[in-house]
This record gives sequence, C-alpha cells and structure tokens, in this order.
Amino acid sequence: MRRRLLTAFIGLVLCSLAITWTGIRVMSGIQANDLARDQTAGQATAVAAAFNDGMSASAQQVGRRDRMDRIRHSLGLRRIGMVLVPADATIPIRVLSPVPSAIDPDRLRSLDLAAGATLSGVDAGSAWAAAAVNPGQEAPLMVVLVSRRVTDPLGPAVNWLLAAGLVAIAVAVVAALRLSTVLARPVVEATDAALRIAGGDLDTRLPEPPATHTDEVAELARALNAMVEGLDRSRGLERQFLLSVSHDLRTPLTSIRGYAEAMADGTMEDPMRAGAIILSESQRLDRLVSDLLNLARLDARRFTLDLAPSDIAAVTTDVVDGFAPAALESGVSLGSSTADQRVTAIVDVDRWAQVVANLVENGLRYANSRLDVDLTTTATGIQLSVTDDGPGIAVDDLPHVFERLYASKRRPDVGESGSGLGLAIVRELVHAMGGSVRAESRLGGGTSLVVELPGGGSSGAEE
Repeated sequence: MRRRLLTAFIGLVLCSLAITWTGIRVMSGIQANDLARDQTAGQATAVAAAFNDGMSASAQQVGRRDRMDRIRHSLGLRRIGMVLVPADATIPIRVLSPVPSAIDPDRLRSLDLAAGATLSGVDAGSAWAAAAVNPGQEAPLMVVLVSRRVTDPLGPAVNWLLAAGLVAIAVAVVAALRLSTVLARPVVEATDAALRIAGGDLDTRLPEPPATHTDEVAELARALNAMVEGLDRSRGLERQFLLSVSHDLRTPLTSIRGYAEAMADGTMEDPMRAGAIILSESQRLDRLVSDLLNLARLDARRFTLDLAPSDIAAVTTDVVDGFAPAALESGVSLGSSTADQRVTAIVDVDRWAQVVANLVENGLRYANSRLDVDLTTTATGIQLSVTDDGPGIAVDDLPHVFERLYASKRRPDVGESGSGLGLAIVRELVHAMGGSVRAESRLGGGTSLVVELPGGGSSGAEE
C-alpha cells in the first residue's frame, strides 16, 4: 500500500508539473508571437518613415543600403528588404534589396498597404512586417520589409523553473513518504491484528478511535474490534456448549451405568425401579441428541418442513394443555387465550408444536406464579406471546436470548435443563417458516417471548 501511495503521489506531482510547464510554454509562445508581431509592425513603420525622403527607386542606391544596415543593427532586426510594387498586377515586383524569406512578395499587392496600413505576421519562428514608404502616391509603391527572430520571453527564467520543478519533486517525494507512512500505518496495524486474531489471539484489540472520528480507518478499527468481541463471545459459547453437552451426557450415562452395573451384580433390590430410571435417562439422552441433530440440520439448511395451511390454535391449545401437570407441580398458573379461537397459518404442524413446547417449557422454568400463552391475529399474520412473571431480562441480554446455550442473568441459580438449545431451535424453526421471534422484558417485570408468522387469519370460534 505504501508503494502504491508513494507512486500515486509522485505521479500526481509529475503530471501537475508537466501540465503547468506545458501551459506556461504555450502561453509564453503565444505572448512572444503577439509581442514580436506588434514590435515588428512598429519598426516597419519607423523604417518606412526613415526612408520616406523622396528618393526614387534608382537614386542613391548605395546610401540607402548603408542606412538600412545602420537601422537594422540599431533596431535588432534580422533583415530589412525593399521592393517596388507596380500597380499593374502583370508586372512582376522588383526587389531592390533581399526580402526576408518569411515573406511572400505576392502578399504585398494589398490595397491596405497602399493606403498606409502595415502588414505583419509570424511564420517559421520569424516575425515580419511590411510598410509603404510612399503610401498614397503614384505607383510603383515602394515597400519596406523587416523581420526579426521571435525570442522566448521566459529567457533565463526557464532554468529557474526547471530548478523549482526539481525541488518540487524532491519535496513531493519526502511528503509522499511521510504521508504514505501515516496513511498506511492504521491499515498495517489492522493487518497485524487480523493475523494475530487468525492465530487465535482473541485478546487483540486496536486502539478505539474517538467518537468524533467517522472516517474509513476509524470504521475499520471499530469493525475489527467488534469482530474480535463477537469471536470471543462465540468461543465462550462454544466452550459453554461443550461443557453443557458433556455434563448433560455424563449425568444420564453415569446413572444408566450405575443402575446397569447394580442389576448385573445382582445387588439391585428393585429391578423395575432401576429399569424405569434407565428408561427415563435414556429418553433424556434421546432428547439431547435429537436437539443437537435438529440444530445441526437447521444450521446446514438441510431441515425439511411440511408447510400447509393448518389450525394452529388447536395445536397450540393441545401443547399448552400437555404442560398443565408440570405447571401444577411447579405452582405456576398456566393460562391460554386460544381455546375458542380458530387461527389458520401456513406452518409445519409438528414443528409449530415444537416451537410452542420449547417456549412454554422455558417460561415455566422462570415464572414465579403465572405463565400466559396468547395467540392472536394481526394485520400481517399471526402472533404468539408467551409471557411469564419472572425476574425479567437485562437490556444488554435481550439480543442474545435466542442464542444457543444462552445463560440468563435474571436468575443465576436456575440452570438450563436439557441441552440449553430450546430457544435457539425456536429461532431457527420460526425463521425457516418465514417468521420472526423476539424477546420483550425489563428487570423485575417479567418476560414475553413473541413469535410472528406471515399469512393466516381467524375464522371465528369453533362450532
């Protein structure tokens, strides 16, 4: 990156100098041509006036040449010529002294020249001008022609400009090196941090930029820090997942092994009770493995759903009624507002029952005395709310409620039962059916877990 920035800065300076130099040369050339043409025109008029002494075309030829040489040297002219222009165009122009090569003699038959005007121009790096010695008199018309070299108005300044350009390039190189280092340093630091993170060092953090900094580099630092925090949290959840699953696997396996060994040794006095415990623990293992498989299939998008219009009110009521004994045992009053309401939605009935069961089971775990399950229709579909009167959830924890193995802080002494994957499965199933799920809560005010599904509607009470 530093090399590219350095190349870009130096290239920009060189292009700027080249454009500036070209512009100066073009403008100075135009100015030099205009200046030389104006000066030559004035000098041609002055030379014509100097020769306007009434001499004929053939008289005092030698004296005229001497005067022309003196004038040429004094005015710094390249050449002074003189011609006679007959009035008759068929008669050739008579050259009295050599004419500057930049002038076409045929252009001297201009009526403007005979009227006293001055002709001038710039050709092949030479400025020329023509003026009549005897304007307004009878032909032939005597015309003086002068020429001078067009000089560069910059002169010695060209060397100074070149020196200034070299100094500017040197300054640009130094500035580019400094600026590229300053600009590239945050990116280099971010790259080094990313490499350390990729190597497993999740304690790596970039300096947090001030809140007033909103440029791309500051956003990159914030994004990288947020990514590391997310990875660190994911690693913690993964560690918690392994610990939780290991514990949940070891507990029933230990129980099954102990009772099986007792039965094998003949020391078990009540084989039927041992068999019942072994069956219960094996069912617990089956639920754990089933939850893990379901979540893995949902993550891999290999979970198939049999979606069809169904009366989810009846399904929801049946699931809630199935938890009545557990609620009674926990001392929780379980209420439902779906008994007389028929609500149709496009869902997988079995998976919807699993969603409701997981939500109710979670609510019973945290409710103090009451748990309400409400199924209603909305303008866009249906809504299921499972509300408990438990201790509530902190605002910082709300976004993480449906993460797998989320450990709520609302009641630290209550552990996750089973695998701790119930709410994570709820979220994945609801999303797979095109819905959304969220948690609404405040500390000390209970919690509502809300599921929304599109489509469906109410057809009134069952007959």
